Amino acid sequence: MGGDEDGLSGTIQASGSNTVAPITQVAAEDFEAEFSGVGVNVEPEGTGAGFQEFCRANSAFQSASREITDEEVDLCGGNDVEYSHYTVGQDTLAVGVNEDNDWCEQITLDELREIWEFESDVQQWSDVRDEWPDEDIALHGRDSASGTFDYFTENINGEMGDIRDDYSPTSQTDEIWDAVADNEYALGWGGVGHLRSLQEQGGTLKTVAVESETDGEFYPPEEQYIEEGQYSPLARPLFFYFNHAELEERPDLIASFARFYINNQHEFATTVDFYRATDQDIVDNHDQLDSVLEEIGEDPDEITVERQDP
Repeated sequence: MGGDEDGLSGTIQASGSNTVAPITQVAAEDFEAEFSGVGVNVEPEGTGAGFQEFCRANSAFQSASREITDEEVDLCGGNDVEYSHYTVGQDTLAVGVNEDNDWCEQITLDELREIWEFESDVQQWSDVRDEWPDEDIALHGRDSASGTFDYFTENINGEMGDIRDDYSPTSQTDEIWDAVADNEYALGWGGVGHLRSLQEQGGTLKTVAVESETDGEFYPPEEQYIEEGQYSPLARPLFFYFNHAELEERPDLIASFARFYINNQHEFATTVDFYRATDQDIVDNHDQLDSVLEEIGEDPDEITVERQDP
């Protein structure tokens, strides 16, 4: 990083994904520590809800656990919001059960769909497999404002938003895992980073190995299987977007935060139990930021925070 630490000042609004918020929060805290005149307000409310704010120009940065939808593109366009997006890490959606659950160690994609699809008739564990208990499944997952919800429903149920209406939805991933940890017969899905954190704190839950769409084998959400592409389709990239109008208005502040985030994104992601994006993603992110700066007439080399390639 370059520049005088007192050379930046101002406040940045960062909205969006509850899943990505821990990464952005670490970036914000470290940036504020480096530049005492800067405040970064991280206000997660879910990817979908965040895009509603971002596309109305109410926030400069938008964290996202999925890419922007066509409807959100139209909303941004209608409000003259131009933006670019950057890959900052990888997340894995985990399927989790209580640690006292000794029957569900692995699950197929068809079984997940049968449990979670709209108007599912699965009520008890034995409805999934005959040898499983005749006990009601307590189902927990993210709500419809979440990019995690969008990703799960599209990749498991085949259509974004398609899901049974009798599960317990929440905007907070930690609430899912807390509920699973409290009920032997619960099953939930959500970001693995929150689950790992709870496990480290002594939480009584564990992950289920999920069938891979690549080879039909069963894999837990572990780094080697994510990086090799075997934990599919439940591994996904994580993003941040930023508003170009904010960049034009405050180029050094906005670009410096973006550059700082990109420079350190591997560390930020792994600090809060997510997975690194690739080194090439960092290079591509820097190249895109340079291109956007040049388009608005700014010299990338004049930004306070200097580019650091891997």
